[in-house]
Amino acid sequence: MDLPNDLRLGLERELRGYDPRSLARVTAEAVARYRDPTAGPPPRGPLAAAAYAATRLPATYAACAAALRELAARLPAFAPRTLLDAGAGSGATLWAATLIWPALERATLIEADRDMAALGQRLAASATAPVVRGAVWVRADLTAFWDAPPHDLVTAAYVLGELPEDARPTLVARLWERARGALVLIEPGTPRGWASIRAAREQLRATGAALIAPCPHQDACPLPADDWCHFSRRLARGRLHRTLKGAELGYEDEKYAYIAVARQPGEPIGARVLRHPLIRSGYIELTLCTPDGIRRLSVTRSAGATWRMARDLRWGDTLPPDVLNDPQPPARD
Repeated sequence: MDLPNDLRLGLERELRGYDPRSLARVTAEAVARYRDPTAGPPPRGPLAAAAYAATRLPATYAACAAALRELAARLPAFAPRTLLDAGAGSGATLWAATLIWPALERATLIEADRDMAALGQRLAASATAPVVRGAVWVRADLTAFWDAPPHDLVTAAYVLGELPEDARPTLVARLWERARGALVLIEPGTPRGWASIRAAREQLRATGAALIAPCPHQDACPLPADDWCHFSRRLARGRLHRTLKGAELGYEDEKYAYIAVARQPGEPIGARVLRHPLIRSGYIELTLCTPDGIRRLSVTRSAGATWRMARDLRWGDTLPPDVLNDPQPPARD
């Protein structure tokens, strides 16, 4: 996935004013802190904000666009006019939301870091979408007092894991209170990121929120404690992006975990593909999350239409409800 052209050009203009070596140094410091949260606070300041945008904005945009697209697929009648994004960073979630819902009219973005918010506002100035240019940016600490009126769609991407664990339930509750239609939470696709999402999922489920995506059911998560639900989105890396990360490949795969809930149930699905499908000799093996729990399905060539569908399935895709009713041989070891 590529950034929209107006965002890409705005980011390139923003980064021209920085020495790539300085950006690389700050990026390395931020990566070290991410791998070891006890290493101290993350880098701050305009340089740190620029380095973060250079290396993380494309991945955040890709993950947010993917999660929001799944929400839209399960709630096709949902047409949000307003968006509240908590912990907005440089605004990637809003840019992604306009891709899914071009009719968005108003957006409120909450961000505590002054330099990150300033960068996001400068990027927004280059947007073709009026809702991005006209977004209201609010500086506030999500662990302290903040307030916002209800919005149709509420989002928080890569936020929960940055907060103290005991502060997360309060934030999740406040975000849900302000969601007239739906709430989407996104975290890194790591065991720690999934733990934050899983806890939020159970908290929201207990309030009666309808689980929309990725879950095909409303029950407790069937994954064992040593596993984690996550997905992947491939995005292009530009030359500076590769330089700052010390990477050679022209792409990277962003792993993310998410939960989307709503005030109304979504259209039913039969299952969600939880792993890359395994192509075997004469059959395709799928690991699925279904309303009956985790299931391994072996689809053979004799399955006809189901076989043809299985050949096109990718990690994260959904299966229609009637597919699991087709008789199939058990999965092979």
